[in-house]
Order: sequence, then C-alpha cells, then structure tokens
Amino acid sequence: MKTYTAHFRTDADFATREFKAKTAHRALALACEFFDNDPLDLTFASYGDGMPVNEIVINDADGNERAGWRDDDMRLRRGAPELLEAAEAVVYRWERGDLAAAVRDLEAAIAKAKGGAK
Repeated sequence: MKTYTAHFRTDADFATREFKAKTAHRALALACEFFDNDPLDLTFASYGDGMPVNEIVINDADGNERAGWRDDDMRLRRGAPELLEAAEAVVYRWERGDLAAAVRDLEAAIAKAKGGAK
C-alpha cells in the first residue's frame, strides 16, 4: 500500500491527512469518507473564518496530484478561463462565418467545468 496525502482546502484554510491505499482514487474515497464521518478530526490551518471544504486533492509521496474532488463552484472557478476563451472564440468565429468548430470547443469547455471531459 502507498501513502497518499489528502489536502482538504477551503477558501480560507486547509488541513492535511495521510491515507494508505492501493491507488490514489481509493485514497480519495477514504478521504471523502473520513471528511463525511469525522470532519472535526481535521486540524485546519486557518487564514480567517472557517468555510466549507470545496476541494480535496490526493498527492503521492513525491507531491504529485494523483486524484481530486472539487465542488461545483471550484470546478467552475477552475474552468472559467477556458470557458471565457471558448466563448470569445464563438463570437470571433460567428463574425467570420466559422461557428461549428467554436461551438465544439465551447461544448468541451462546458463539459470540463461541469466535472466531465469531452
């Protein structure tokens, strides 16, 4: 079993905890289960008032992100630059009569922001 570090992040603070698991995705499942059952067992390093957890990231022993969970708001925030770029491309290509490719790019950016990939 490998040791993975889960980073529980909010907009205001963070906490870490190690989990032993065969895969990063299993470590993520354990981290989510842990947070659902024992959130008060986490010691958050606070930047201010507490806020809800909006991201859990699993890192391997070398610090590489191996798995993650993000709430809807965090996925949208992370996807916003691609969504803006794709929307601007739609407007640009609409003006030049080449809309189909821009719409496909926009569709892919929307799917990514919703947590899926196209």
